[in-house]
Amino acid sequence: MINNQDNKVKFPQGRTAFIIIHGVGEQIPYETVDYFAQNLIKHYEGQSLPIKLEHLIAKRRLANGNPWIESFVRVSSAELQPDDFIDIHEYYWAADTENKISVPEVLQWTEQTLQGTIAFYSREENQDKLDEILKENKWKKFFKYRLRWLTIFLRLFNIVYPWLRLIVCILLLLLSPFLHGQFLQPAWKLSRKLVTPLLVNFVGDVAIYTTTNVKSPYHKIRGQILAESLALLKAILKDKEANYDQVIIAGHSLGSCIAYDTLNLLCIEASLSKDKGKSLLVDKITGLITFASPLDKIAFFFREMAQQHQYIRQRILEHLNSFRVKPLYIQITPYLTKNPVECQLEQVRWVNYYHLQDPISGHLDYYNSLDNVLLEYETYWGEKAHLGYWTDPNFYKDIAQRFLETKNE
Repeated sequence: MINNQDNKVKFPQGRTAFIIIHGVGEQIPYETVDYFAQNLIKHYEGQSLPIKLEHLIAKRRLANGNPWIESFVRVSSAELQPDDFIDIHEYYWAADTENKISVPEVLQWTEQTLQGTIAFYSREENQDKLDEILKENKWKKFFKYRLRWLTIFLRLFNIVYPWLRLIVCILLLLLSPFLHGQFLQPAWKLSRKLVTPLLVNFVGDVAIYTTTNVKSPYHKIRGQILAESLALLKAILKDKEANYDQVIIAGHSLGSCIAYDTLNLLCIEASLSKDKGKSLLVDKITGLITFASPLDKIAFFFREMAQQHQYIRQRILEHLNSFRVKPLYIQITPYLTKNPVECQLEQVRWVNYYHLQDPISGHLDYYNSLDNVLLEYETYWGEKAHLGYWTDPNFYKDIAQRFLETKNE
């Protein structure tokens, strides 16, 4: 829980970069930069600090080497030295998954996930893991109800979805002479947006992102998302003009999973380098911020990747996805005990923010060495709670206290 005791705030010293990764939904470019920068500015202006805001551009390269121009914003003090600033970058990936998966495919993925999770925890050798998890009521509810209820909901929705969409499409065609604004688009395409709940869109994005079958076209989408995220992170770390003192990566919702996986990939790459990541400047990464995060849930989804008898494959997958995973969740075997991935990110401070009314987020228990912070802004259960982090003043106050204002001490 956040300590709301007021302290005198000074604008932080040094050069800081935030990389913000958005979550599911119909985001548009620079929307997350707008939310994060505006509310960070409000935090400092609330302390009577004069703020300067600039739009900057930088030359970058995509993962395939093609050039592109990145836009980002710089927050600085109107009174202090120009070497003290906070740059806010955005990694935008929504276009990669939008309208890429159908409702029946989402249902199929959920069914497979449910069966894979049940099969994994039904194994005799995993009984102790299940007993440990079920000690807490929230995990008991998750295992006994949430996955099954999600599957039941999707089954029912899959039945009514075509009829709902047809009815809405007909209504839109009849009302087309009177429509305006965002409703002026093809009726069949718009009907999908109107009848598909946020939950289905969320599960759809998760289904695409967590696909492990290399034969699936969605596996390429996941690979592309992570390749571009890692390329942007490495470019910002090596930006000679900005020369950042610290880089903090922050992800909302599914974006928190992308942030985590990006750091996990960086660990692998650092392990392969002769200087253990020094040339990659990994020491500049000081923070990982996850909010509205489903990381624990997705970690369990991945449990279906290896069959019971495939202990070699299971251990390889565990090594490749081992960033701060608790030993409790590592399968015991006399073979392959040495992990070739030597993570060089011990200095990273991981803070996870969650809200009890947000059905997607939660206290992260699958991982080591992180702080779980409960937010208590007034909201309703569901979508409003899931999006409320962006405008909660205490969220930005806590981030500033943990990652920015400590530099003044």
